[in-house]
Amino acid sequence: MESLILQLKQQPVFQEKPVFALECTWENLLRELDELLTQLGFVSFTYSVLVRNNLLALGDGQAQKWESGSDIVGSMPDAIFKTYYRDIATHDPVWESLSEMEAPLILKPTPQSAYADAFWSKHGISSRVYVPMHNGESVYWFHYFGLFHSLPQGEFESFFGKVSEWVIPILNRYHALLQAVSDSEQNPFLKQELLSTTCLRIMQMTAEGMPVKRIADKLALTEEGITYHITRAKRLFGARNKTQLVAIMYKVGLL
Repeated sequence: MESLILQLKQQPVFQEKPVFALECTWENLLRELDELLTQLGFVSFTYSVLVRNNLLALGDGQAQKWESGSDIVGSMPDAIFKTYYRDIATHDPVWESLSEMEAPLILKPTPQSAYADAFWSKHGISSRVYVPMHNGESVYWFHYFGLFHSLPQGEFESFFGKVSEWVIPILNRYHALLQAVSDSEQNPFLKQELLSTTCLRIMQMTAEGMPVKRIADKLALTEEGITYHITRAKRLFGARNKTQLVAIMYKVGLL
């Protein structure tokens, strides 16, 4: 273990050489990270994004997408995390604090987490740590890695304390590379379809300065229909007016 840590400290993956999108694909990055983490005994990992709590989850269809874990990528088998999101997640207290965490969160067994802990134990996972990835100025969502290990919780805390000084910088580097390769892969507003294609077209035209009547004529919709889409978008982002809405949508990569 000590020799592995020393080797990875000296030659961290992608830390020095420049990376180009053609050489560094989304799938290759996830596979390489899995190989690195596997050497340290991690059973699997997930990489995902959460919409901050100040945004509204509109519609039953959207809730179903979140419950299915459709925003998750990583090395965890599909059947496991889909079962978790469908049957277990609502009973897991981690979700009460995950979107607000500022530092790695190692899950400790509690009476409230017993149901979720039993699920993970069934799949050979005794310990979990969630590591937030900060996104600069973004206040609307954040990414995080979930790391899953077979070590008992007490042993895992000691283990993670030893490796975190280089694991966390490497996770941050992979996060930056994943975002550089394809922002849309994990942009929750695109991937989770919080806004329809029609609404996005309307907002693009709005950002270009078109009045509601002209947008309605170009899209063969009523002015009331255009206003409905704009109002729904303002509700979603908590925008006071169209100007603020356009600014927010630029910031989250929708315009």
